[in-house]
Amino acid sequence: MSQKEHDTPFKDLKPSSKIIVIVSIALLITIAAAVIFGGYFFGMKGLFAILGITYDSNQTLLFFILGCFAAGLVIDPLAKVVSLIMIHSLSIRKTALFTFVFYFIANFITICLVDYFMDSIYIPDALLFVISAFMAFTELAFDDRPKT
Repeated sequence: MSQKEHDTPFKDLKPSSKIIVIVSIALLITIAAAVIFGGYFFGMKGLFAILGITYDSNQTLLFFILGCFAAGLVIDPLAKVVSLIMIHSLSIRKTALFTFVFYFIANFITICLVDYFMDSIYIPDALLFVISAFMAFTELAFDDRPKT
């Protein structure tokens, strides 16, 4: 590839070159998404096997994961809004314990909601608490430091 071809803007490329660039970028994005989702799927599958959570099929597990994502998209922002309202109106300091409690409640509601609507998966009640606490600790570990 010559220097002139290398510096050519995308709009000036030939149609065949544009197609190759677009397909290559789409393929890279697809592979990255598949690796991320595959890791998450098989991680959940392994976690469920270790904890003794039963489900009917891989499709059930897939729907459970997608349901948790969908419910989390609604519940997490609501939990953050309630958290901010409580911090400002009640003059509560945002400590690690306060943040953990809100993460725990949001995770617990999300998992319980999806578990309630899916009859093909069984999560014992004690494990709901364990999974919610584990997820809350994980979120707290990757979260920014609480402001004191």
